[in-house]
Amino acid sequence: MKKTILKSLVATITGVLFITCLSSCSKKGDDDPSPESGERTAKFTVTVTGAPESAYVSFVVVGLTNTPSEATVWKVNGAVKNDESAVSLDANSFKGNTKTYVIESIKPLNAISVGIQCLNPESLPYKVSYKSEINGKVKQDVKDFTVTKDADFTHDYTY
Repeated sequence: MKKTILKSLVATITGVLFITCLSSCSKKGDDDPSPESGERTAKFTVTVTGAPESAYVSFVVVGLTNTPSEATVWKVNGAVKNDESAVSLDANSFKGNTKTYVIESIKPLNAISVGIQCLNPESLPYKVSYKSEINGKVKQDVKDFTVTKDADFTHDYTY
């Protein structure tokens, strides 16, 4: 079971990075309504409540500016993450008092990629909420999704 989860995590992170690289190198068409390169701002709000010890929780957020060597692009719950172009939250992040994280860009971004995987091998359900805002507009707003043995919360988004 742990090997399967580890393989899934590696595949998710690899996929997120691959998509990020592809989207940062692509040429925009004249009719593309998305912002010009380097003009995206992002805010993500994630909440996990009631996750059992065996729960697998992974939120990975990657952002790139027009200058790829520029790595300080995020703040998490108001604290700037120096030299980190990616934020990774796991099940341990949601233990204790902190159940909600707000991840915000502090610089305009060229590419943004989010990988989410929440699994539950036990019969004890837990709740996941995810909200994404790009350039101030809500793109996804999932409230209190119940993760069970039969219902996982797995998504990859590119903005």
